[in-house]
Amino acid sequence: MNINRPGIYPDIDPAAYYADPCATPSLTQSLAKILLERSPLHAWHAHPRLNPDYRERDGREAHLDLGTIAHAMLLGRSKTIVVLDYDDWRTKAAQEARKNAAASGDLAVLAKHHAKAKRMVDAAREQLELRNLGWLFGELNGDAECCLAWKEDGIWLRQLVDWVNAARTIVADYKTTGESAAPEALPRKAVDWGWHIQAAMAERGLDNLGLSVGRREYLWVVQESTEPYQLTICSLGEAYLTLGRWQLNNAIEIWKRCMEANHFPGYPLRVESPELPPWHAGQMFEQQIERDNGIPSDILAAG
Repeated sequence: MNINRPGIYPDIDPAAYYADPCATPSLTQSLAKILLERSPLHAWHAHPRLNPDYRERDGREAHLDLGTIAHAMLLGRSKTIVVLDYDDWRTKAAQEARKNAAASGDLAVLAKHHAKAKRMVDAAREQLELRNLGWLFGELNGDAECCLAWKEDGIWLRQLVDWVNAARTIVADYKTTGESAAPEALPRKAVDWGWHIQAAMAERGLDNLGLSVGRREYLWVVQESTEPYQLTICSLGEAYLTLGRWQLNNAIEIWKRCMEANHFPGYPLRVESPELPPWHAGQMFEQQIERDNGIPSDILAAG
């Protein structure tokens, strides 16, 4: 698939998306995070069109990833799943069957993993219904795995969204985690996983493509991959979104300069002089008090 015109491309094959189908090498939200957290050189290495030695990312090889299977089922891609009745992937027959499925563009999964993913997705749908959100991810209400592709100042940008409603005013993303999905755990995850940048990129794409007007909502459906498969739905506030827009602006400017100069620098060559983090100094001070007194400092404070 080749994208030469800005637009929204629903139901795109993830393999085609991750190979970058745009006319010229494009920037994504994941690459923006790499630019901000590491360096342009790291982003260059992670780009399928810039790095000649790039190893293709193929989600269909993640045959043991419960989240990958659940993701495909919830977003209506069950037709691409081939269920194989093997105990594991160690036999030659199992490996050959998996290889044939991949060659046909399908996701080969073991029957036992498929059964577990189905229980997980059934639990997700039940919990969405209890919140009156059973319409999320529905084929009749929107489009799944849409590629937003657009141009700004001569550079291409793209964003893959799990699901967007027909009016293009609600964007929903399905995340699975082996950790806690409790509401109290989400503020840290939102920052660590860069949800604010992801939302800013989707917003920017929809704005540039003129696909909707008025206020939009960005939802994350975060589900635990262990029983009882509980989930929490998160909608980021304006503070998160403001930070995401600001960080994305910085990443786009860096990307634009690097593309124009065809130069993607790594870390600075200067010798760094890192400052001791205040929290670490405080921790060391407390430990010294404990050693000097022979009893924990929190007990001293309580007394």
